[in-house]
Amino acid sequence: MPPFNPPPFEPSRRDSFTSSLWHATAIPAAGSHALSGDQVADVAVVGAGYTGLCAAIELARCGADVAVLDAREPGFGASGRNGGQVIPAFKYDPDGIAAVYGDEAGERVLDMVSRTADAVFDLVDEFGIACDPIRTGWIQCAHGAAGRAAVQARHRQWRRRGAPVELLEADALRRMTGTDFYPLGVLFRNAGTVQPLSYARGLARAAAGLGVRIFSEALAQRIEPAGRGWRVPAGQGGVTARQVVIAVNGYGTSGLWPGLCESVVPLYSMQIATDPLPGTLREAVMPEVQALADTRRLVCYCRKTRDHRFVIGSRGPFAARPEAADARALAAAACRMYPVLRGTGFPYRWAGRVAMTVDHIPHLHQLAPGVFAALGYNGRGVGMATMMGRILAAACRGARRGELPYPVSDLRRIPMHGLHRLGVHALVMAYRMLDWRPG
Repeated sequence: MPPFNPPPFEPSRRDSFTSSLWHATAIPAAGSHALSGDQVADVAVVGAGYTGLCAAIELARCGADVAVLDAREPGFGASGRNGGQVIPAFKYDPDGIAAVYGDEAGERVLDMVSRTADAVFDLVDEFGIACDPIRTGWIQCAHGAAGRAAVQARHRQWRRRGAPVELLEADALRRMTGTDFYPLGVLFRNAGTVQPLSYARGLARAAAGLGVRIFSEALAQRIEPAGRGWRVPAGQGGVTARQVVIAVNGYGTSGLWPGLCESVVPLYSMQIATDPLPGTLREAVMPEVQALADTRRLVCYCRKTRDHRFVIGSRGPFAARPEAADARALAAAACRMYPVLRGTGFPYRWAGRVAMTVDHIPHLHQLAPGVFAALGYNGRGVGMATMMGRILAAACRGARRGELPYPVSDLRRIPMHGLHRLGVHALVMAYRMLDWRPG
């Protein structure tokens, strides 16, 4: 069976990008260029999402000439479709990260992860990005007995490292979230939310203001040696640069760099959203904390926007446009959490790819001299991709592996990658059954 290589984007009639709440309410897109002929730059960045744009900003600050290529437009991929939850934590517990990397390196990684939310909100403040930032925290809620134990361990381990976390028993959790669906939660007080597409477009504006050239509708076809650097053919031309940053995450193609696409499994996460809730519901739904997620195997996550819309998401079908039946199932989940939402319409529905790694942690690679890549954020992309852009910029500026706050790893293809879509589909069905009967 040939490997499962999703296209870089799907035809507009099958894609839900423009039917999302974020597309409907985002700030206008920044201006970009059409790529024609050969361009020259110090660094070519492939992908105009959070990772690529943050790398471009940091490089431009240091005087580098940067060209960014995107198959569609800034924020078209996961950066413009995610839930906008800025979470300063991995899915792994801190002790698990220390076990993977060793005590010293693991603690450096954890320190970096704990500062990812700061990185996002600092950029928002610095460049005045109008992305509705809210920093009232994020709660991970326990689902079932296993979830309760996981939440308690997470709280204990992060608190031991000085993180601003708080364990919420049922009464406090109900007061902050407005639901009694969960018995326990851990609050990360330094977390928050943004309007994700507005954040991406704001980063693009910031990058352009620093002199970065952004080329839209420029699908990078491959990366090939060119003298002492590299050439990236794309669109009707190409970019030749001394260094290349690959920042495509779950929207890459196998032709770009051998094995990169096969190192992650792209899954779809879908979301639905209401119109602004009336006054009585505004007070009842998420009155104090505007973002939460649970410990289910197929995570359910929700938030409230600054204009009082309720957004809920979970693992979606293997399609870029969820069907009405998928939206109804997610709306039913919302009403189980918040019975006051019964009868409320959810006019927005959309989906996007989440790049998952086998070890459930992001990967940072040096693929060749001058070629760097980062991908596999596993649902933690807003904060982690922002921070990883900085790290990629540092790598381009010559920082050695040991000087980077995140370990560089070798690229590894997932064995039998072509079968993973079938395997993941079966696993999703099994997880759904297990989540129905939490334990």
